[in-house]
Amino acid sequence: MSDDDRIEIVTYSLAEAYVYQIPPSATHAGHRADSWNVEKWLRAVRVKVTSRGSKGAIKLEDKDSGELFAECPLPNDAPVSTAVEPVIDSSRYFVLRVVDDASGRHAFLGLGFRERDHASDFKLAVQEHQNVRAREREAVKRREEHERLTAEKAAANKAAGVEGPASLHDYSLKGTVTVNIPGSRATGAKSVPAVGGVNDGGFGAFGVPPPPAATPAGGFAIPPPPP
Repeated sequence: MSDDDRIEIVTYSLAEAYVYQIPPSATHAGHRADSWNVEKWLRAVRVKVTSRGSKGAIKLEDKDSGELFAECPLPNDAPVSTAVEPVIDSSRYFVLRVVDDASGRHAFLGLGFRERDHASDFKLAVQEHQNVRAREREAVKRREEHERLTAEKAAANKAAGVEGPASLHDYSLKGTVTVNIPGSRATGAKSVPAVGGVNDGGFGAFGVPPPPAATPAGGFAIPPPPP
């Protein structure tokens, strides 16, 4: 199934944020929000962080009409900072690399939040997308490694004339195994007494004794919560 056939999942949504037309960064350290006119935004938007299969994106929709204004694809194999960069002088403003699907051209826009909590939740949602993709890549890598080792084991077994499915690990018990059960009778005994001398229908030898009863001094009893 391709990514386009999967259901789109919204991992973050905010009804109102603000998009800014921003100047080029004046320093190599990064963008500064104090160089924007933050009281004069380009458009008020709804912000969504979405996931569809392996694809993630930040969608900026017109606050009133809901029409898509701009979209910032989230990278899978590159640092998320290549698409979403926080400014260096505020925790509420970010620079997004938005891309036009039709032409493939990109531009940089500023995104601002009124509340720091909203900005923090947005940042966590973006980071979680990259964390999920990293876990998926690790799972694929481990599966491919397991398949490679299993194929090598199967080839070695075939060359040695060993029949049966290839297994990377042999969990079978070798030789004679002696199991000592503490408290059992001498050799030749036909039964093992249950714990506490009570027959509980077959599990007596391995029964778990009940917890000790509460004592006036406290014992093992859990004290009640404070009033």
